[in-house]
Amino acid sequence: MKVSGAGWDGGGSGPGRVRRVKDGLRGVHAILPTPFLDDWSLDLAGFARNVEAVLARGVQGVLVGGGYGEFPSLSTQERRDLIREAVRVVAGRVPVIACTAHSSTLEALELTRAAEEAGADAAMLTPPYVTEVREADVERHFAFIASRAAIPLVLYNTLSTGVVLSPALIARLADIPTVVGIKQGVLDASEMAAVVEAVGERLTVLCGSDTVMVAGLAVGMGGVTSTNASVFPDLIVAAYRAARRGDWEEARRLHDRWAPFRAFARRVGQPAAVKAAMDLTGLAGGACRPPLQALQAAEREELRAVLEGIGVVGVTMGGGGSR
Repeated sequence: MKVSGAGWDGGGSGPGRVRRVKDGLRGVHAILPTPFLDDWSLDLAGFARNVEAVLARGVQGVLVGGGYGEFPSLSTQERRDLIREAVRVVAGRVPVIACTAHSSTLEALELTRAAEEAGADAAMLTPPYVTEVREADVERHFAFIASRAAIPLVLYNTLSTGVVLSPALIARLADIPTVVGIKQGVLDASEMAAVVEAVGERLTVLCGSDTVMVAGLAVGMGGVTSTNASVFPDLIVAAYRAARRGDWEEARRLHDRWAPFRAFARRVGQPAAVKAAMDLTGLAGGACRPPLQALQAAEREELRAVLEGIGVVGVTMGGGGSR
């Protein structure tokens, strides 16, 4: 499945592949925004440049087409195109997690199979986000897909779907042979600890946000997914490595450095903030698709000051995207 001998190998099949992908999920995974041109078409050239940039600065994996990648605004074909391009550019250097979430189980299966055909290392799935879904329906959703696609699966537990996976349910889902990880987006400290306690020996538990990554790593999570890693990946990787070697004071110090950016992004919207920051640092952020809006001029000036205060290198006076 992989074309590069650069130290990561998620290929093969069966239990060996599942084990390798599970172990390969440890580390910082950059959640890649989806850059659009001014006519809202995909900017695949800019996307490729962004992938190279985060790899050059030390991330251990990439997550493509997720919520902060604006997947609800993408067509099925566009989601396929993004996954293929990510796999092509990464070329086996780090794991590629492809978000194949959909409220329709059949559509999610189609996307999951497409991710496998493209060569992604794992597919990330949410519960179905429909009215009055029961736990039995959630289990059926994941089991149905797992029984019809061989690719390793990462489950995403997030409040945004309106369906929260309890630690007990996650423990049952961990019995599915191809489930290798859980992205824990319910960020309450006790809930994070409970999930690690329930499945930490069987799955790689990923902290769903760098806002609480130090706390997550402290309770035994194996890694973190981060949209902000598209802007300052080296800083987030440094915090992760400090935590891994047990230097919690340094991990917290580094983590606090990007608190001003997190506060800014909460106020103006994470996708728009990250895309504007990428433009300002010479990458391809690009437009947001409706209903999301790009930052106003005054907000971009405020953002430039925030980035300079953090010490982000390469901040320019204008945008840097391929627009």
